Amino acid sequence: MEKHFCTCPAESCPHHPAIQSKGCDSCINKNLQQNEIPACFFLSVSKDVDGLTEFSVESFVRFYLKHKGMPSTSVQNE
Repeated sequence: MEKHFCTCPAESCPHHPAIQSKGCDSCINKNLQQNEIPACFFLSVSKDVDGLTEFSVESFVRFYLKHKGMPSTSVQNE
């Protein structure tokens, strides 16, 4: 099988695109059913995923804020 671009380190996962022929569909479908975010989204924020054990939407938001911080917003009062 041709090498897939997937950045997920869980290469033994049955949904990993490198070991099955459905590409990312199988992984994304599994994650949607479990209300989770694929590991590649976490890795796109930071390569520092050591100790990460939860892949929920809430966990992703916390992870994002930890690594990217709150965006600055400017509110103009008129």
